[in-house]
Amino acid sequence: MDNPFLVAFSISIFGLVFLFINVVIFFKTFKKNSNDKSYKNLVVYLSVYFIIELACNIIGYIEPNSNIFVSHFAFNIQFILLSLFFYSLFKKQFLKKLVIIVYIVFLITNALFYYNDSNLFWEFNLFEIVFSSFLIIIYTLIHIYNSLEEVKSYFYFTIGVSTYMLTSSVIFLSGNLELVFIEEPYIDIWVFNSLFFIVYQSLIYKEWKYIKSSNLNE
Repeated sequence: MDNPFLVAFSISIFGLVFLFINVVIFFKTFKKNSNDKSYKNLVVYLSVYFIIELACNIIGYIEPNSNIFVSHFAFNIQFILLSLFFYSLFKKQFLKKLVIIVYIVFLITNALFYYNDSNLFWEFNLFEIVFSSFLIIIYTLIHIYNSLEEVKSYFYFTIGVSTYMLTSSVIFLSGNLELVFIEEPYIDIWVFNSLFFIVYQSLIYKEWKYIKSSNLNE
């Protein structure tokens, strides 16, 4: 493929297909894990995130560079669903309350940003990116710390989330289109985001394999 943009798009599609496969296999074992709230929250997260990624890729293919506004839905919905996921994982009440308080603060503050500047909808919202990503990473670290002396619960997924959120937020923060798309020499920073997304999906798949093996051993 001589068109570098097509190469980048193909990598992105591969990640999308991988995400779809993860959605399917997690639904496949949904009944066996129906009593696990965290599992159900994870399935909802994967399903909704697939829809967002699908919309982003379709819009990006039809009109390149016109899908920036999708990032707002991605970061906000992702933050909601992952907050619910970690809320269900945390056992201590003060951590559960912390998740709720932090989300309310984020919701109000982020809404004020859009109220003060409606044009922000068509640009990258740095507060939205940094705040939501940073908090999710904090949640993952708390969960990893809490799991040190226990049976590892959603360990691969947690590692995947923290790694992807860190790399993705850095890439989004470089979201100046003149920096992201450099044609001579051609550099597409978003390719790195797509590659890390594939790594993220591989860890999610590994998580499913671990959950499935755990069910067989019960």
